[in-house]
Amino acid sequence: MSWRPVENIERDLEKAEENSALYGGILVKGGNVVEISTGVIIAARFADKLRRAAFAAFKNMVKQEEILKSVADLNRSLYEKLVAMGIGKLDIIRISVEAKVEDGRLTFGEPRVEHFVPSTRVKELQDQLESCKALLQGLKSKLEDVLKELA
Repeated sequence: MSWRPVENIERDLEKAEENSALYGGILVKGGNVVEISTGVIIAARFADKLRRAAFAAFKNMVKQEEILKSVADLNRSLYEKLVAMGIGKLDIIRISVEAKVEDGRLTFGEPRVEHFVPSTRVKELQDQLESCKALLQGLKSKLEDVLKELA
């Protein structure tokens, strides 16, 4: 799939208008500081969603090229973070990040990634945890018995 900047920019600007009207994924924190949130999405869509939210938030404050460059840098670092966290393309996530405009430049803070885990997976992990606790308790009692015999 090729990326055609002109088509994507036009589409993203249209979607940014729609996004700001429907979802309001932007929170003005004061001055030139804005928090951008993707809302709940599948991980594969994070780059488009962040770019659209950035266009919606900064279209009148920053040049398009600066928005594209800054968001591309953010998306690169976020991709590495998502991979390091073991998040798959179809996992459900929400990303929020503070953005600041200074001297016509857009800078992003440290993004916060929320990973939503299905309740079935949570149950599996809870069962594994209980199993590990029981195993540790058994090992603890055996160790105490061995220490009593040695004393």
